[in-house]
Amino acid sequence: MSLIKRKVLNKMAFWISYVKLIPILRKIDSSSFIIDCGANIGDICALFLTKNASIIAFEPDPMAYKLLVDRFEGNPNITCHNKAVSDEDCTAKLYFHTEQHQNSHSAYTVSSSIVKNKVNINSLNSIEVEAVDLDRYISNLNRWVDILKMDVEGAEIDILEKMIQNKTYQNIGLILVETHETKIPGHHKKVAAIKATIDKLKIKNIKLNWI
Repeated sequence: MSLIKRKVLNKMAFWISYVKLIPILRKIDSSSFIIDCGANIGDICALFLTKNASIIAFEPDPMAYKLLVDRFEGNPNITCHNKAVSDEDCTAKLYFHTEQHQNSHSAYTVSSSIVKNKVNINSLNSIEVEAVDLDRYISNLNRWVDILKMDVEGAEIDILEKMIQNKTYQNIGLILVETHETKIPGHHKKVAAIKATIDKLKIKNIKLNWI
């Protein structure tokens, strides 16, 4: 039953995302440049690729990453990195879902996180992964990013704080973020604080809770 529930929730999240992306997809074409952080198995990437956009995808979970790479093998429009994103360059522990075991289903990989106190992960089941300072990475690109999508299971607030501090968000057309305050104890305050900052600075291109 746990796996069925997880599959249903994943499918529901995809369709909600798809509906919200419809007006955005209409504006994407072959000149668009997109960064997808927490790409998982590539469902959102696939939507962008129907418009021939160029994509850089980050996915730290090894099972999801393999499916992502296999799915888009031979497609020159997407570059995949088996790395997490963070507010610093480091080696991080990636914690797996409580139901994710060596031979478990890829549906659980959507919950993998570098945040140890996320409620649906097993703090005793982890691997070390490379984490990229997303603010630095985007700054070093020296180019306009049309869309940045972040679904990074709790790491998003620290990243956004740094991008706002350094004004990196000004080099991005639209930032789509899923926040995870319901899954991380004490995270509500951090989310509320970043929302207040966004409102205070009248930032229009950061969209929180987009799914």
